[in-house]
Amino acid sequence: MRMKIIWQMRYVSGILLFGIMISGLLPAVISTPSLAQDTTKAAVSIAIIDINGVLEQSIAIKKIRGIIDEENQKFLASTEEEQQSLRSEELELEAHRDILSEAEFNLRLKKFQDRVAVLQQKLQLQRREFDASLQQANEQLRKLLYQIITDITKENGYTLVIQKQNIVLYDLSIDISDEALSRLNKRTKDMTVTFTNKDN
Repeated sequence: MRMKIIWQMRYVSGILLFGIMISGLLPAVISTPSLAQDTTKAAVSIAIIDINGVLEQSIAIKKIRGIIDEENQKFLASTEEEQQSLRSEELELEAHRDILSEAEFNLRLKKFQDRVAVLQQKLQLQRREFDASLQQANEQLRKLLYQIITDITKENGYTLVIQKQNIVLYDLSIDISDEALSRLNKRTKDMTVTFTNKDN
């Protein structure tokens, strides 16, 4: 079973579908050309933000991870009968090792190993699907956060927004991480996460 995440955000003015893709990732430094074109008229105004920290602390990513983990547990439970069957077959094979001929034992062992390989492949494929779903959700959240940073930048007249990990010393008053996190949580509070089959 292949899955993807479909999610939407409710706004005061309507609904934004997260399926809308915005190319590119947030660069180390965000600049606003309209504010920075004439450096002779205004001093540089700098802000910093912890992009990864905001995403990790966001209610949305915690909710998404929780739902993905829940779906993963459901999937593992659905394979429990098959896993138990394999465990029983393994014990039976071991019990008959000295009874069966070498040829018969090797034949049964090969069939058993093939079944194990199929199940392992199934589990690995599903794990990759869950990982891909989480990555997709993370990327979409990052794009929304980029929009929020742009809004904060325009509202406060910042000419540069620098990622926090690139800074050694700074004044706490220029850190917009808390404000960005607050806005991100507000804009994702009505988010819904749905898994859909992608087998076709």
